[in-house]
Order: sequence, then C-alpha cells, then structure tokens
Amino acid sequence: MSMRLSTEAKVGLFFLATLVALGVMTELVEDWSLFSRQASYRAYFDSIVGLNPGDPVRMAGVDVGKVKSIRIENGQVRIDFAVDADTRMQIDTMAEIRRTNLLGGLYLGLDFGRPDSPLLPPGGAVPTRSTPSIDEAIANFNRNQERVLGQLGNIIEKNQQPLAEGLSRLESILSKIDQGQGTLGKLVNDPALYGELSTSVNRFGALVERIDQGQGTLGKLARDDTLYRNLSATAGSLKSITASIDRGEGSLGKLLRDDGLYLQAVTALKQVGQVAAKANRGEGSLGKLVNDDGLYLETSKAMTHLRSIAEKIDQGGGTLGKLINDDQLYTDTNRTLKKVEKAVDGMSDSGPISALGVVTGTLF
Repeated sequence: MSMRLSTEAKVGLFFLATLVALGVMTELVEDWSLFSRQASYRAYFDSIVGLNPGDPVRMAGVDVGKVKSIRIENGQVRIDFAVDADTRMQIDTMAEIRRTNLLGGLYLGLDFGRPDSPLLPPGGAVPTRSTPSIDEAIANFNRNQERVLGQLGNIIEKNQQPLAEGLSRLESILSKIDQGQGTLGKLVNDPALYGELSTSVNRFGALVERIDQGQGTLGKLARDDTLYRNLSATAGSLKSITASIDRGEGSLGKLLRDDGLYLQAVTALKQVGQVAAKANRGEGSLGKLVNDDGLYLETSKAMTHLRSIAEKIDQGGGTLGKLINDDQLYTDTNRTLKKVEKAVDGMSDSGPISALGVVTGTLF
C-alpha cells in the first residue's frame, strides 16, 4: 500500500528544505548581497595579524563592506575588499587595520580623503598606514622592560652599601617605634594619647553642641539674630551719616564739601610763610631772636653771673649765703621765739604796765 503525502505535508517539506538551503547559502556565501551593489578595492600591508576574510570594513566607524580575501603578493599581504557602491573612495583615502576592542577583534578601517580629491576607481589600490601589532607591542614592552630593569639593577648595584645602611637604619627606627621609644614611639604605643584625643574630641563635640543650642557668647552669635539686627541698624545709620556728609550737612560735611576751609588754610599757610620770611630777614622781635646774636651773648653773660652768684651762695658768701649755710641765724631765731612765748605767758597774768615791763625785760 503506497503512502501518499498530503498537500500540507508537501508544503511543510518544501518550506523546511528552503530554510536549510538558505542557511547553507548564508554560511557558504556570507557576504553575498542580493539587492546591493558593491565596488571592489585592494590594499597592501607588510604584515597583518588576526584579520580574516569576512571581517568588516568600516569608514569612520560605519560598516560599509567586508574583507573578501587575503593572500601574499610580491612580498606583501594583499587584501581584497568590497564596499557599498555609494561609498566615496578617494585617491587619498587611507586604509588601516584597527581593533574593535582590547580582546582582539579587528577590522579594516578607512579614513575620509580631502573633499576636493578625485575619486578612486573600483579595483584600485588604496594607500595604507601600518599600525603596530600586538606582537610588536609586546616585543617593545619587553625591550623597554629589560632596559628599565637593567638600569634599575645598575643603580642598585652601585648603591648597594648605602641602600643596605639605609634599610638597616630604617629597621632600627621601626624597631624603636615598635618598642615605644622616642616621641613617635610613644605616639604609636602609648594609649594615653588616644585617651587625651578622645577626651578632646568629646569636649569639642560638647562645645559644638552648646554653640548649636545657643549657649555662651559664641552660641548667641550663631543662633541669636540680635547681633544681625544691630549690625543692620548700624549699617543703616552709617549710610544715613555718609549721605548727610555727602550732601555737605554738619561739620564733617562742610569740611568735605565747603571750600571755605581750604581757602582759609591756604591763607593761613601764606601768612605763616610771610612770618617765616620776615623772621628769616631778621625783621621784628622773632626775627631778631632768630638772627641777632646779641640776645645769645646777653643770655650767656646772665647765665655766667647767675652761676657765679650761685657759687658764692653755696660757699656761704654774702647775706644770702649766710642765711642758707650758717646755722647761727636759726639758733638765734629759735631763742627769740622762746623768749616771746615766755613774754606772752607773763602778759596774761599781769596788767598792761607790768606786761610792758615783762616784754622789755624778756627781750632785752
């Protein structure tokens, strides 16, 4: 009994076969475009590492084509690639192998040429610019590393003894610090510093809290707006005063705005100048005092006489000298005063005639 396929089964099998064929064509002819026109070009490099057929071709980061083939030609690597027909390829467009990321993805990058440069016909060779490969970068890094490490080794070898002494001293210093010796050792090992620091922090926190609560002078300055109002009122008063001064009101305003004071000052200075000129010419009493030597000579003579008189008085000469230096006058005066005192006492006990006799007898 022959098995006949239904129409639905035939349609399903056809659809499945079409999908398989499409997948095979996509795999084998990856860059075949059915509806787009492309132009082929070529580029030559000294070497390439990691670029494969089918990798993208990009201009300014935009995909415009794919790499067709890679082969050796006349000691160089030839890359054939195709780009969209509307891609503007010019004779100074540069081709360069670039990386999509640090993990190794590559693509063929194209740069714009100058706007006025002529177009490069399809099939032409695009100028190239070589870029260091990852192998060259690693080799350069190794060479630089060897050079740096070699120089560092030479420096260490030449300064081996000073470095050893420095490390020994550093070890000694660290040992002393660890043992609590010296100021730094005490700072590191002594818990008293931590306690003092903690106490200081707590006090500072308490101080800030008091200030925040408006306690004390600083707290009132921070929380109370009375100072602000007073300052604002003072600023207003100063503004009013300066406005009055600027208008010429008051004594200070007149000093600043009125020219009378300036004119009086100029006049006074002129008069002072005239007086100084007269004095310099020897006119008037002041001029004579300044310019005439006679006053000086007379003053000098008078001082000489005064000095001579003072010397005589100090030596006990003359009446004034005896009054100052001789004690006899003091003694006689004292004796006379005692006699007068006795006479006054006697007068109080006798009559006028008797009192006169008592005085006469007492004094003489």
